[in-house]
Amino acid sequence: MNIKDILKMQTLYGSKLIAGKNGILNEITGVNVLEATDISNWGRNGEVILTSFFALQNLSDNDLEVFFEKLQNIGISAVIIKIDRLVSHIPNKIIELCDKHVIPLIQISKDVKYESIILEILGPIINKNMNLLNKYYEVHSELTKLALKMPSMDKILSEFKKMILRDVSLINSTKGIEISTNQELSNITIVGTSQVLTEKYVHFKYERKDVIYNDTNPKITGKQIRVHIPHLGYDDYELVIHELPEQISSEDFMVIENGVKFLQMELLKKYVISQNLFQQKNNIISDLLNDRLYEEKDIDDVLESLNINRYKYYQVMLIKLYPQNEKKNIDKDLMPQKLRQIRLTFKSSFKDIVFLEKLDVVVFILNFSDTQPGLIPHSIEKIMNSLVENNVFKDFYYNVSISSKVEKLNIPQANREVLDTEKILRLFHNSNNISPYEELGIYKLFLDSNNLGDLKKFISPRIANFRYQYPLLFETLQTFLDTNQNYIITSEKLFLHPKTVRYRIDKIKNVLKVDFADPEEILQIQIASRLFKLIDGRKNHE
Repeated sequence: MNIKDILKMQTLYGSKLIAGKNGILNEITGVNVLEATDISNWGRNGEVILTSFFALQNLSDNDLEVFFEKLQNIGISAVIIKIDRLVSHIPNKIIELCDKHVIPLIQISKDVKYESIILEILGPIINKNMNLLNKYYEVHSELTKLALKMPSMDKILSEFKKMILRDVSLINSTKGIEISTNQELSNITIVGTSQVLTEKYVHFKYERKDVIYNDTNPKITGKQIRVHIPHLGYDDYELVIHELPEQISSEDFMVIENGVKFLQMELLKKYVISQNLFQQKNNIISDLLNDRLYEEKDIDDVLESLNINRYKYYQVMLIKLYPQNEKKNIDKDLMPQKLRQIRLTFKSSFKDIVFLEKLDVVVFILNFSDTQPGLIPHSIEKIMNSLVENNVFKDFYYNVSISSKVEKLNIPQANREVLDTEKILRLFHNSNNISPYEELGIYKLFLDSNNLGDLKKFISPRIANFRYQYPLLFETLQTFLDTNQNYIITSEKLFLHPKTVRYRIDKIKNVLKVDFADPEEILQIQIASRLFKLIDGRKNHE
């Protein structure tokens, strides 16, 4: 109902519209009586204000301007002023302000009763609200019955179509998947977007899209209502209502509101089920990788349940993410999102592959034949580079460890290989590394040692004592050798003056008696420095 409608009411017969004629189509949501000018405290959008001018009689022109600006900001639909003993005619200032703010100004005689106006305006509004609420609970009841049947998404959308008499679609924009009651309406070109004004009892945010349907013959130009469906998962869902041939009504919105809530619950159920399955699968793969399956039959059963038992060979790959800035607080939901993007990308690239995900790590097991290449560093690098280009690793860097090729009984061995490779990458290399276990070389010898004493026996006591007595000099020596004995680069890495570096190197020559031209002696020091890193890493881990 709008202002034009109430001017036709019997109660307002003989009334005059004397200002704000451009607002004659303003929608009406209610009616109120003005007794004081504190309208900011009680005024509501769409209300019609009744007044005998008593509350306005002592306002100055400036006060009136402020008051009518408030009316416009609130969204008051119209002002009705009764001509009575307080006012025999409406002041020009008020007429001017109503025209300025496009607020219809209606003049009524003293014989018209407020009660009659209020009842005649509120009657249709109350009836409309009752119809909307009845529609809401009617749809809610139907959807509750539908939920007990555990329907598919196709069935749910089909039921929505029956209720709303329009085609509907559910879009998973994250995965690029669309389910629709009419596939011809899936291929569109969006030519415009506008917000949908909030209807009564509507809580979700809606957008209206002007679209061209490209697959219809001939092409159709139409409109869509779109609403985002909030839920717990990582995918983004939108419900689309195709407004063909005409726009949806207020009652239709009651169906849609119920529909969005219903889909929320269905997506929540699917998410909970998927999380339970995800955790079960994680646990099974963890048992397989960590040698907690003691019979070959158990291994066979697990491989069959994971559907990775078609071929003879297996490889394990571990991808671990590290924050680029360890001091920066990162959203706790960000890491799972990154790992999810990684595993989805690899699952689309490799058919016979499963994954284990936890904290900041995703571990893959690939099953392949002797005629297939398996996990090749060059291929993995291409995939990781594509993820980098898509900004997946913003705020993170990664290490990728790849095991050797093994048969099913040696999958735990392959897991140990990637864990050992990750240790080396973390200790000795910079960000974004990809390394197969087979390329570790001499580090394999040291990684096989089970205790710190085994590692220490490979270090010369002379070098060990020097590191213990002169830790700063040993750090300088290590950096100096790692930079090919370059004084300038060493000074930059240690934030020292080049003269300070030269002084320290001279002191090292005197104390350690090292000959920087002897490759064997230099090799001993470099091996010792890396073993110290391994020992310190194990101490920190323990």
